[in-house]
Amino acid sequence: MKKVLLQGAMDIETNYLTEQVTKMENYQCHQENDMVFHIGTDGNKTYIVNQTGMGTVKAAMATAYALSAFHPTLVVNQGTAGAQSKELSTGDVVLVQEAVNINALSMPKKKMGEGSDPFYWEGFHTTYYQADEILLDLYSKPVYTTGRMVRGNAATGDIYSREDDRIVWLAEKFRTICEDMETAAVYEVCEKFQTPCIGLRIISNNELLDEEFNTESAELLQHFVWEVTHDYL
Repeated sequence: MKKVLLQGAMDIETNYLTEQVTKMENYQCHQENDMVFHIGTDGNKTYIVNQTGMGTVKAAMATAYALSAFHPTLVVNQGTAGAQSKELSTGDVVLVQEAVNINALSMPKKKMGEGSDPFYWEGFHTTYYQADEILLDLYSKPVYTTGRMVRGNAATGDIYSREDDRIVWLAEKFRTICEDMETAAVYEVCEKFQTPCIGLRIISNNELLDEEFNTESAELLQHFVWEVTHDYL
């Protein structure tokens, strides 16, 4: 039997998935401190839905606990992301091939009064964590009609970038096309647990195109993820 861990950071990124699982006859809710896991079985698959909370630490904690407690056979981390390229706009989906932690930065020494220049900061022990290739192929097969679907790398950090020059700098420095707060942390934990993982990110806004954050994009992605996970996996 497959056991699928479905993750999202915020309630708008998990509400629809949670609703599908709570409809199942054998539904149960498991709580551990502030972590809540909605669990249901349908046919030959068990679904575990968890709202991890925002940020790398919360995502890593929730993933490590879920892998230890429930032993899922695969992890699907999904949610919203900001675009780092003018080629992407709201509603497009990124299949995250690799994710990198952009919080790990080192900077040249500057004396008092010499100021700060983030454009001279360098990646520090930069590591690219990879998605499972079989899952990448699986989730790329169904037709996604709401926008474009592309493969690319995600930048993960505990920041909300709104400076155009900085967004472009991050994309060039780390070879990424979108930015979120969880994917790299989840990928790293799954790598340690040797559990197949995939991340999907729907573009909720693009600062380079002056797009505002679109909350409806989160549910669009959940519908797609649920369809593929339920019908194709």
